[in-house]
Amino acid sequence: MRVGRYIGWKGYVEAVKSSRAITALPAIILAVSIAHLPVPEGLTDTSMRLLGVFAGVIVGLLTADYDMSVILAAALLVLTLTKSFMCTTASGHSIECDRCKTMYRGDGGHWHEYTCDPIGGSFEVAISGFSNKVSWLVFCAFHIGKAVEKTGFGKRVSLALVGSMGQSALGIGYAVCLAELILAPFIPSNTARGGGIVYPIVESVIASLGVDPHIGEDPVGGFLSFVAASANLISSSLFVTGMAGNPIVASKAADIFGIEFGFSEWVIGASVPALLIMLLLPPFVHILLRPKLDFTNLSQNIRRQHHALGAMSDQEYRLCATLLTCLVLWVGTPYFGIDATVVAYMAIVILILLNVLTWSDVVKNHKAWDTFFWLASFIVLAEQLTALGVTDWIGNSLSRSLHNASPLVCTISLSLAYFFSMYMFSSISSHVVAFAGPFFAAGYVLGCPPKLLTILVALFSSLAGILTPFSTGSVAIYASQGYISQPKWFMFGLLFSVLSLVVVFTVGLIWWKIIGWY
Repeated sequence: MRVGRYIGWKGYVEAVKSSRAITALPAIILAVSIAHLPVPEGLTDTSMRLLGVFAGVIVGLLTADYDMSVILAAALLVLTLTKSFMCTTASGHSIECDRCKTMYRGDGGHWHEYTCDPIGGSFEVAISGFSNKVSWLVFCAFHIGKAVEKTGFGKRVSLALVGSMGQSALGIGYAVCLAELILAPFIPSNTARGGGIVYPIVESVIASLGVDPHIGEDPVGGFLSFVAASANLISSSLFVTGMAGNPIVASKAADIFGIEFGFSEWVIGASVPALLIMLLLPPFVHILLRPKLDFTNLSQNIRRQHHALGAMSDQEYRLCATLLTCLVLWVGTPYFGIDATVVAYMAIVILILLNVLTWSDVVKNHKAWDTFFWLASFIVLAEQLTALGVTDWIGNSLSRSLHNASPLVCTISLSLAYFFSMYMFSSISSHVVAFAGPFFAAGYVLGCPPKLLTILVALFSSLAGILTPFSTGSVAIYASQGYISQPKWFMFGLLFSVLSLVVVFTVGLIWWKIIGWY
């Protein structure tokens, strides 16, 4: 009543409507509803609470006006306080945390107590993702990307490519593609790579070609924007370090199929179809938009930007030596025996010791810390969904509709369903976290070839991002410029997706057959 007395009921209603907490209500309602549903066969009350919170997180990412890390922090807190994890007892048993300090009948009919702390054990599980190698790999790679940006090396490479290849529309398109390919192994944030390094150059090229950014739709701006957005996603699909969600795919494949899918396996599997799709991208978009380019000011603009950079600095040479060493060690992991995460960690230490980066750069790299937090949190959720049987339950449910099909048909069907489910998400990483595990579990039950299904999910996790103009930050940046209308972006995205699927299910399948993946 005090609120009503001072601002009136209308003001109170408006205050409630404008509250950020209201945007989280759909997620909260869904989480509570699922947690209180009748428990199906194969799950437990703890499983249902975890499934409810996980579903609430996914919906919250779509509707709530909170940062991803805030949503995940709240989710981990709720799961900790409700003891909705798997704890480890003093004797090494894995039990649901809400059973800690309860009695059980052991061998010989004697009663024993599960010796573990239900809340403390739950919290240990909640923060276990921060010691996960996947989290550290992505965290370190972000700082490598910061070094590429800070030294100006990324911009230098991109300008050189556009300057040498920018004699035609297709040439500029391929220059953008090549810039993405060169930077992708070292910058795991496709948004940082596409939006922070490549996008400013693309916009500069568009302006140099005489395009007015205020006139709305334009074939020249649309051509370069769509090519750049698509190239960002294709390059993300080519390397395990190309996008923050990729290591989760590799991790879930290892957990469910028991296969190693590291840097070299990923590149070998993705190289042929991804590079062919990249090769077809500029001419395909050129046919759709038919841009007419004016190259009068482009060369002068490129020279001016290149001159402003000056000669390569000592820091850039040190960076190049470090990047080359990383690439050699990553590709040669089976021979050198050094884990990819250790290589990335070593690179950060070397870059700091060589004064390419400072500790202040590391501390101030907010994107790296933010991604480290939410990725570690997602890893905990994914691991616990598996530990509590939720992933297997969803996989079994999916597999029932395909139980009479051959393993190859099941693999293709599951991968297509995974691809088009991207329409429901506004985050590539959220899509990976929500569906990679369940689809792998379904593939395991149906006897799908492990490496074949893994590479399809690996490719489609990024390639599906072109379906919508809001799938990831880099795509949203290009789509928001207005050179292509929203309806046309959906249409072009679907058309390019069809082209990508045709390549994957023809050339890709032939390639994977040759290397013995099915």
